[in-house]
Amino acid sequence: MSARVLALAIATTVLAHAAAGQALDRARRPVAPPAPVFHFPKQYSQTLPNGLRVVVVESHALPLVAVRAVVGVDSLEDPSGKQGLYDITADMLREGTASMSAEQIADSVASLGNDVAPFRFTTITPNFGRSLALMAAMLARPAFPAGALERVKATLTTAEQRQLQSPATFPRRLLFEKLLGADHPIARSVVSAPSEIASITRDDIVQFYNSYFRPNNTTLVVVGDVQPARAIAAVRAAFGGWARGAVPRIHVPAPPRAAPTTIYLIDRPNAPQTLTFVGTLGPARTSRDYAALQALAPILGSAPASRIPLELRERHSYYYSGTPFAIAWRPAPLPSMLYGSVPIYAAKTDSALVAWIDELRGARTRPPTEQEMIRARGFLIGTLPEQIETDDGVADRVAFLAQNHLPADFYDTYARSVAAVTPKDVAAAATRYVDPEHLVIVMAGDRKLLEPRLNALKIGPVVIVEDK
Repeated sequence: MSARVLALAIATTVLAHAAAGQALDRARRPVAPPAPVFHFPKQYSQTLPNGLRVVVVESHALPLVAVRAVVGVDSLEDPSGKQGLYDITADMLREGTASMSAEQIADSVASLGNDVAPFRFTTITPNFGRSLALMAAMLARPAFPAGALERVKATLTTAEQRQLQSPATFPRRLLFEKLLGADHPIARSVVSAPSEIASITRDDIVQFYNSYFRPNNTTLVVVGDVQPARAIAAVRAAFGGWARGAVPRIHVPAPPRAAPTTIYLIDRPNAPQTLTFVGTLGPARTSRDYAALQALAPILGSAPASRIPLELRERHSYYYSGTPFAIAWRPAPLPSMLYGSVPIYAAKTDSALVAWIDELRGARTRPPTEQEMIRARGFLIGTLPEQIETDDGVADRVAFLAQNHLPADFYDTYARSVAAVTPKDVAAAATRYVDPEHLVIVMAGDRKLLEPRLNALKIGPVVIVEDK
């Protein structure tokens, strides 16, 4: 390009920008266009004769295939006294199959160049069939070699002992026990005692596997560079011999009725901070208030600019990090839990608790502002596209649908429902489910400092609990 032509091009560009600048009215704030309507990728679903449900999402953007296996079982099905049985069963799936040792499984993984686990893998398109066959061998035909069991149990015991040493483990379990009942599987699943893990035998594992690991209790998700017909054929070839069977349904006890607000104080002498949990039960995910409660969470406590963080952290510096209000949903009909936790500077514990409860009360009486609603919608809907940017992301989202028994159009209807929530809806949902007079408050801190101050607040009785 000659110097003359280059100079002409630069001059033209400068003039064009100058003209555009003259046309721009800088006295007026630019108006953002409406956000595009969110659409989740199309899913193709088919159930094989043995009951295995297969969901395929076709995407040829990259030569990759992501696969997830969702078995309808988790730690909630652990029998009382055998907490950890699900985790050990899942870990033992990689220890050998009817035709392969653990070493042969490792060699097969190495030859593929991508990891293959019993519940997930992502591979290049040419390796899809071989990776799927290896997954099927582990998931549908495990051997549970006795020689590996003690090592797997020892690994889990070490992990659970570290969990037991975490300052938050016992307060969290106590919160769940008071909300749901001491023997509720969600409360029991917080941590497994070493004695329970030690009691688990190979017979326990085999019985547990035969009860729950069935094709008619499993969904296989295939996302990526594969046509649905080919994906279904590959799954049928790999899993078609897996025998269906009756799957037991556990009885989950109903939670106790909400009691008047009570503070459970775990004594930790000279603790510089008070680890505080505040919670209550909410509705099942099928509730008509689901979208409104989803919007309430970032307005009240799950986002940096939420009301409770602004009041307790930004204005008063009562704590540094934590999430003072969030919603933990479980598959229906299990109830949700509305709770939060933060470590509060010990000397400010009473003041922080008063301010915290005041904000919970304010959620019932002060509907969100329009700016709060805009932030909440952006937090909930604006992040949906980034969750499905990759095949792995889409596969994880579809697996989430299967885990929670949600319909294929859940994400599309979710986006529309959240967009339609009004400030009045949020305040009404808070009124129904956020009751400051019926809270469970668990605090782990210095009893000598805290007990007289908490009693003086008259929020509720203070019950001293031995630290475990």
